[in-house]
Amino acid sequence: MPMSRTLALAAALVAVSLLSGCATSRSEIKLSAPATAVAPVAAAASKGVIYLRTVTDARVFEEKPSDPSHPSLGFGGAATATDEVKARAIGRKRNTFGQALGDVLLENGQTVVGVVRDNLTTAFGAAGYQVATGEPPAGAQALVADVRVTEFWAWFRPGFWAITLSANITADVQFGGTPPDLSVRAHAEDSRQVATETAWMAVIDKALVDLRTKASAAAAALH
Repeated sequence: MPMSRTLALAAALVAVSLLSGCATSRSEIKLSAPATAVAPVAAAASKGVIYLRTVTDARVFEEKPSDPSHPSLGFGGAATATDEVKARAIGRKRNTFGQALGDVLLENGQTVVGVVRDNLTTAFGAAGYQVATGEPPAGAQALVADVRVTEFWAWFRPGFWAITLSANITADVQFGGTPPDLSVRAHAEDSRQVATETAWMAVIDKALVDLRTKASAAAAALH
């Protein structure tokens, strides 16, 4: 078989394999709870209390962005999507030509805000802090933290023999007291043949590990 026909056949097979993963549909995935075995970067004794007061989803969704790392939605676009869908949206499927298709959402019951809150709670705990959420802790001098999630997105870029899955997560932590504010940016990449739901989960979990590691180190350096 001539080389040109061989290459064309290979490209066609890759296209079929990607589309067979329901790239035009809306998928839902469930992320694992954050591992508690993050290596401590501070002394075992508590450094104090961090009151994780608010976590806000501050991501900006765009209509048909040219850069796949920018959040967007199918099925009518971000302008028609509900707040509930946006709160769970974490990625966008694409075909072999890079054309945006279906969405990747967190499973119903999980949100970007909840996932980031859980992972920062684990990270700050690993740094030697007691972490309070919900109501402010009684009788404790706590660092009050408000978090803005400005990035939480996964995407892929097609290649001839494989695709590259990537994920960015950025959390800006603002303290009401004297410690400096923190901006923690996590990134992960993975090479796959097909962007299955398992592949999406894997690259986001990898980014969350990076987030916990960096947030823990930053929190340990406070004061």
